[in-house]
Amino acid sequence: MSDGVFEALRPFLNAILIGLGGVLIALIVSWVVSHLLARPMGSVWSRFIGSFLALAIGIWTVKVILDTTGAAGLLVVIVTAITGAFAIGSERIAGDLLAGVSLFVGRTYSAGDYVVIAGREGRVANVSLFLTTLETVNGDEIYIRNAEATNGTIVNYSAHPGHLISVKVPLPVNQDLNVAVNAIQEAVIGFAPDLSAKSLSQPAVVVQTAEEGYFIIEVRAYMIDRLDAGPEMTRLFLLAVNAIKKAGLSLEANA
Repeated sequence: MSDGVFEALRPFLNAILIGLGGVLIALIVSWVVSHLLARPMGSVWSRFIGSFLALAIGIWTVKVILDTTGAAGLLVVIVTAITGAFAIGSERIAGDLLAGVSLFVGRTYSAGDYVVIAGREGRVANVSLFLTTLETVNGDEIYIRNAEATNGTIVNYSAHPGHLISVKVPLPVNQDLNVAVNAIQEAVIGFAPDLSAKSLSQPAVVVQTAEEGYFIIEVRAYMIDRLDAGPEMTRLFLLAVNAIKKAGLSLEANA
């Protein structure tokens, strides 16, 4: 009796053992390939190739199961797929996987780029087939599903050199606006020396409004991409304020 039961279960056990072996091989191959190729190809492409090989081994494992165990193997594969689909949400993972492939092919952004993805801003620390990891100015890491990233607007500040920043300086209306603007323009020339060769990246001074007895002078300049723009905005503001004072003008309304 026990021999008959064992013989009946043998195809199912073989299918399970082959499946476990295939999963183990896929994990080992993916890990080894990712680490071997990380230096010559970079972490992004090495992980992509490792994940692709793991997927290929998974497909090959299913074929071996079906060829070896026939209908019993097919039943095991179907049950496993259905169980896995309900357990981990295959639709969601498939969407992330396809989005990850599109990111690798399209090269929308890569590790090191300063971006805004899904409303989150930071520097790309890593891009895998399923997740994009951002490093924020606070030192936190944000993990964004690739499907969520590709479904929204992506802003890549690193696509072209230079990131625009601006500060506003109030100048009393009783002061000479022309003198102030000329002084600021001279002070901010060469604000970002690395971008001085690009005509579109030159600093600019704009006056559009006057509020409650003050001209509002907006000073715009480009900076090399950094995770925290605060220090450069402070430097730009101080350059403008000090230029106004050096020109003999006052920032006090009653002066």
